[in-house]
Amino acid sequence: MAASSFSAVGDSSRPYGTSLSYYQSAKVQLKWVQDLAKSGKVKLVLKAADVPSVIEPEFPPGAILAIEGGDPLDGIPDRVNEFYQLGVRMITLVHYRNNELGDIMAKYGSWEPCLAREGLTQVGRKVVERMQELGMVVDVAHAHPLTLKQVAEMTSKPLLDSHTSPCSREDPSKCWRYRTWNDMERVAKTGGVVCTWPIKRLARKTFLDWAKEILKMKRRLGMDHVGLGTDGGGGAHCLDGYRDIRDLVHLVAAMQEVGFSHEDIRSYMGGNFYRVLQHCIG
Repeated sequence: MAASSFSAVGDSSRPYGTSLSYYQSAKVQLKWVQDLAKSGKVKLVLKAADVPSVIEPEFPPGAILAIEGGDPLDGIPDRVNEFYQLGVRMITLVHYRNNELGDIMAKYGSWEPCLAREGLTQVGRKVVERMQELGMVVDVAHAHPLTLKQVAEMTSKPLLDSHTSPCSREDPSKCWRYRTWNDMERVAKTGGVVCTWPIKRLARKTFLDWAKEILKMKRRLGMDHVGLGTDGGGGAHCLDGYRDIRDLVHLVAAMQEVGFSHEDIRSYMGGNFYRVLQHCIG
């Protein structure tokens, strides 16, 4: 793994059991990774070229600082500049609560869809614009379909949906955290990438099931618009045999079994995300 995204949870206010504001909490969480960088265990990725081409003791893996949920911004676009200066290069606009930027798909622990208020707010538009001006990836994971639609209509750069999977239905209200084909196509049309994660569900229990799902996405979206997003540490109920990223070798074998080429697998495993990084952060 050449690089990974390390996300502060933007709507978590109690690290260390101490009540903090979302803004304070995000800075505490980011400092954990900043300290790893200072000790030489990871290298902060501030530009796409900072992703190491080899991983050796003198070349530690890259760390892309991110925030999952734009709640720490408190609706203040200038805070985007502050987090950019701290090294953040990706922000997921919403997480598990409707915030100042936009509306979500579902609340934490609930299968009930959230009702949209207005989708992307006016402040949310300003935040997206500021992120793209500075050089940050806009992540629409967790975003309500209306929020996603409005971001896609205004974006000037490729979008990322960092962890989801296709929904078997076309009614977004029946999809929980999964995406309809229409929503995934919106992301693809921006030049972006929809990343799937190893969550287990009724018709998707094995690595082979996952590989077949990726094949369907390739045929409908194009291979350039499909990628890997593990949500490692997200507490997801994962596929049989999946413990962590070391088990991705089994996904590679399954992808080969269903006919993916080496170049396809390279694109899925990071190549497409790297292209988005290049476009968005330089």
